[in-house]
Amino acid sequence: MRVSVIVTARDEEPAILEATLAGLHATTRHLDTEVIVIDDGSRVPVGCGAWPVRLLRNPVAAGCCASRAMGARAATGEVLVWLDAHMSFGENWLEQMLVWAGTGALLCSPFWSYDLTDCMCWGADFTWRGQRDYAAQIYPGFGVAHRVSAPAELAAETPMAIGACYMMQRDSYRSIGGFCPHFRVWGADEQDISARAWMAGLGVRCVSLARVGHLTRVQFPYPVRFEHLEFNQLVMLRSLFEPETVRRLERYFHPLAGEVEAWLADTDLSGWRRTVQSARKLSDQDFFARFAPDLLACTR
Repeated sequence: MRVSVIVTARDEEPAILEATLAGLHATTRHLDTEVIVIDDGSRVPVGCGAWPVRLLRNPVAAGCCASRAMGARAATGEVLVWLDAHMSFGENWLEQMLVWAGTGALLCSPFWSYDLTDCMCWGADFTWRGQRDYAAQIYPGFGVAHRVSAPAELAAETPMAIGACYMMQRDSYRSIGGFCPHFRVWGADEQDISARAWMAGLGVRCVSLARVGHLTRVQFPYPVRFEHLEFNQLVMLRSLFEPETVRRLERYFHPLAGEVEAWLADTDLSGWRRTVQSARKLSDQDFFARFAPDLLACTR
């Protein structure tokens, strides 16, 4: 079974990317893998040294989801893995995840510290924030609550994938439409693809023995604006849920920032919404009852 590993990078520190590629090579070279690096418009073009990778470049930054989707289109493997450019790897991490690839679910590894000494979480829960306070780093929409207790299962169901190491069979990825083609820069990608995997009946699992570290940074190496985050949240709501549910949830975003309102007016979501809706097997009520029960009354 061929595995395509897709690494997305934008203005990544060269030494960190080098360490990621070295770790990948050391832990996957004995398997049938290809590594694709997507340089998402870095100010200084990414270099991959002598590592056996395929390097593709966006001349202008397209965003996290668009870059991951670009890598998937270029991939030749039956199984797709997406990674950030600042990762570390324990032994047999890929073998542990491949055991569960045949389930069709969206898989994630636990979220380990970069030095692989501490596990931060095993997947995450959906939360909902109904306020906007940019000074406190708060904006409306679906948030994340880490699952900090180790599960008993080897591939435990979790509401949301988190940790920047995700795996999916190519057929499953295609069946849900892939990564959202309308998202800007960064934000809500984990909430969106996890929700769609559940809506499509595929589910999300955290492979508890896959040891993959993620470098946690206090700020992005490129600008991420709250307007982008709110736009992505609204695109998620409008594509995923029924119109009445959307109407009830969008009231938490009002008043919309002028920029967000203009972006939404210029974005035709009709085709993407048809793709998302054609895959769904859960109703809005079933989804909220399972993953966001506190919001259930607001969506009726």
